[in-house]
This record gives sequence, C-alpha cells and structure tokens, in this order.
Amino acid sequence: MSHNLHAIIAGIIQGLTEFIPVSSSGHLAILHKVFGFESDSNLFFDVILHVGTLLAVIFFYRNSIIEMIKGAIFGLKSLMAKKGIKESFFTSADSKLFSLIFLGSIPTAIIGIVFKDWFEGLADNLLYVGIALLATSAFLIMFELKKKAFKKIDSMSVADSFIIGIVQGLAIIPGISRSGSTISTGKLLGVEKETAAKYSFLLSLPAISGAFLLKFKDAVEEGIKYENYMLIGFVVSAVTGYFALKLLIWMIKKSSMYYFAVYCIIAAVFAITR
Repeated sequence: MSHNLHAIIAGIIQGLTEFIPVSSSGHLAILHKVFGFESDSNLFFDVILHVGTLLAVIFFYRNSIIEMIKGAIFGLKSLMAKKGIKESFFTSADSKLFSLIFLGSIPTAIIGIVFKDWFEGLADNLLYVGIALLATSAFLIMFELKKKAFKKIDSMSVADSFIIGIVQGLAIIPGISRSGSTISTGKLLGVEKETAAKYSFLLSLPAISGAFLLKFKDAVEEGIKYENYMLIGFVVSAVTGYFALKLLIWMIKKSSMYYFAVYCIIAAVFAITR
C-alpha cells in the first residue's frame, strides 16, 4: 500500500473514531498491525492526525471556546480586584466552564505524563487493544442504561470534573474511546447527555494539545521525519472529524449508543483473534 493511500485511510479512521465512540487509538493500532507499518515510525504521524481532529473540535465549538476565554479573563480581572476564587471563577457561566475544563485537565495531565510510555506500549499487543475495546462497549451500554441525568454546566461540581478528567487520562489506553468513556462517565454522574458531550469535547482540547507537545518534543529529540503523505492525512482527519462530530451529536440527541457498543464488541473480537 502506498503512503498516500495509507494516509487517506488513516485520516478517515482517525476522523471518524476520534469522535465516534469506538477508539481512534485502538483502530490506528489495528491498522498499523494489519498493514505492517512499524509503530515507532507512525508515532509522529498519529499525532498529526490528532491535530487534524483538534482543529475540527475548535471549529465546531468555537463559540463555547470564546465564552471560556471570556470567562478566564473575567476570573483573572476579578482576582486582581481582590475578590475570592469562588466569586471569580464559579459565579458566571463562562468562568465556571473555564474552571471545570481547567480542573478536569489536571488528572488527565498527571496520568498522561506518568503512564504515557506504558500506555503507548499496549498498542503493540492487539489482545490488550481488544480488551480495552470491550471496556469501551461497557461504557456505552452504561450510558444507555442511565436514564436520569439532568445536570447542566452550572450544576456540575469540581468532583464531577476531576472524575471525568481521570477517565479521560485512562482513555490513553489504546482501545478505550476517549469520547465514549468521558461522555458516559458524565451521564453516570448525572450530567445531561448533550452537556456531557459538550464538556467531553472541550476537555479534549488541552489533552490533545498536550499530547501533541509531548510527542513533538520526542520527535525533535529523535529527528522529525516529515513526509508529504502526513499532510494528506492531516487534512482528511480534520474534514472527516468535523462531520463525524456532527453525526455523534445528532445520535446522542436522537439515536442510541448501543450501535457503537455492538461495533466495539465486533472490533474487539477481531483484534483479539488476530
């Protein structure tokens, strides 16, 4: 398979699976294994694909991101006026959204930094990837079984943000869907499903950005090997990711996660039996 065709396929898979709750890292691990690409040579390429989907989230939630920035500015100005932290960062809707994203990112960052190498190593064994895909399926089933969830952003607690942040950190494991696990966890904590989705994707912004910076640092130390096919993958992942995000939001509102749960079971069986 040519590098360009591999980039197109990888970009589509990344764009679809980053947001659709079936694990992008798990599918990329399977893709590299099936087509015989050495995983070490694809680490930087995988990060570029993730940056493509990062841009998709930024564009999709651009208004909410602007609100968060306004909230951060409001909070800082309030602190400079010698007001308390609660009054500065937890009274207005914008400042609370910023605060919950900031606090939720802390456990994710700690888990990512401490366990990054070990988690990434699991991608080389499709048995572990398959088991993680089964865990994703369990998350999605629990999402559907949880019926009462009414919290909006203004009702979410610091504990809610930390728990969702911990789950996002564990989603570094190839096969565990970041979106599926965090949205499901939010709903299990009583967060209304559309709010849980919004919080999940906004929480992904610092996580994906941080992963890119760590990988970029490693790439600089080892010597970046950029190829033109990487740009193709980047564009494809960004475009595909945007429409996949729209599809998932629609399905959260109108349809069921059971379809994705069944798919994850099928993908898990495929990975385990390879």
